[in-house]
Amino acid sequence: MVPTYDDMTGRLIQLSADQDRDGRFDQWTYLIGNRPLRGEADLDADGRIDRWEYFDDQARLIHVGSSSASDGIEDTWDWVAQVNGESRRDLSRQRDRQIDRREFRRGDDLARAEEDSNADGRPDRWDRYEAQVMREAAFDTTFARGRPNYRLFYDAKGQFAGAESDTDGDGTFVRLTGEAAAAARAGVQK
Repeated sequence: MVPTYDDMTGRLIQLSADQDRDGRFDQWTYLIGNRPLRGEADLDADGRIDRWEYFDDQARLIHVGSSSASDGIEDTWDWVAQVNGESRRDLSRQRDRQIDRREFRRGDDLARAEEDSNADGRPDRWDRYEAQVMREAAFDTTFARGRPNYRLFYDAKGQFAGAESDTDGDGTFVRLTGEAAAAARAGVQK
């Protein structure tokens, strides 16, 4: 490991390491004294960062970023701490560092997901899964309420089973049948 110190203060600001021992640095930890702020690593030795680590004020690892295409663009973040037994992964599917999908897992199974399809910073789609099968998809087709106004339901095999709507936004959903259910399914699953 090679330390770097701030010229003015003399404080440690970076540690560089050659983890694969090929003669090139491939891991960097940025610090304030002995407290890590963030870490970066080039895991595949292509000269581009593909792992980012972020720490809190107590030097605890909070989340880890990665590049899904291994091209140096950070677009996926895995959170270390679980909340209510679920782990969280944030994704930037446009690869612009704007989170547009959040996935919540129980163990290895996807339990639920939230999507922000119009990039306003609020979810407008909520999916619920059981045993890796989607059981419900809820949508805010107004893109303004921040809560669903349509819900689609699926059976244990993932086949469409029904739809509900709350067109006036009062929180009361009404079961849709026949053509109305088919139209809701076609309209919100674009």
